[in-house]
Amino acid sequence: MTSVNVVITEVPVSKPRLWPLSSLVDKPTCWGQPVTVRCGCTKGTSIGYTWYQRTQPKDLLLHLSSDLQLHCGKVEKDSDYYCSASNDISSQQSDILSVQVLMPADSGCIYVVLMQGQPIYDCVERMSTTTAKTPPWTTCQATTKIHTNTKNQSLQINQTHQDLFLSRAWTGVPLWYTLLRWGSFVSLLVFLCIVHKCTKTRQKKRAKRKRTVHYNQVPHFTQ
Repeated sequence: MTSVNVVITEVPVSKPRLWPLSSLVDKPTCWGQPVTVRCGCTKGTSIGYTWYQRTQPKDLLLHLSSDLQLHCGKVEKDSDYYCSASNDISSQQSDILSVQVLMPADSGCIYVVLMQGQPIYDCVERMSTTTAKTPPWTTCQATTKIHTNTKNQSLQINQTHQDLFLSRAWTGVPLWYTLLRWGSFVSLLVFLCIVHKCTKTRQKKRAKRKRTVHYNQVPHFTQ
């Protein structure tokens, strides 16, 4: 038998994984801050990384590096990216990294990064803050808004009068309080009348029993 010594000089690459170098939970992209995404494999020797952008008809090669830097000058529209890891033996592609541009760089730079294995988030708070700073309306829009506000104020005034009518009596005391007070008073009177009647009936019964006992105790004389 002859022994054979096997020396492995090249290992095929595994599927590359993507992860951000800074946490996305803090929503840095909502405030236009840059984010760096790294591509890496757990297996493989002499790995080379390449970033591509999904375009038609052919994917666009961005650069030969394991890191992809996303910033306001780069993300101008919704785009998909992926990383390719390769060596002399094999090649693998990562999952898709999606970038959604909610507001371009010239209007505030708000974008969202979505990738496999990372939490999903939105930029509702920043969007509400940004949309509050809208340009002044035109004269036609302002007129419509004034009419709408006047109508709303009229409805509020009518509703206020109805609430005052339902909630207050003539004396200025709330109606529900007045009804509750008089209801309690009537209930107390009825209760006192019942107690008085029961007490009077009980006294009559006691007096009748006493007369009966007294009559039985009187001696009877016979002639």
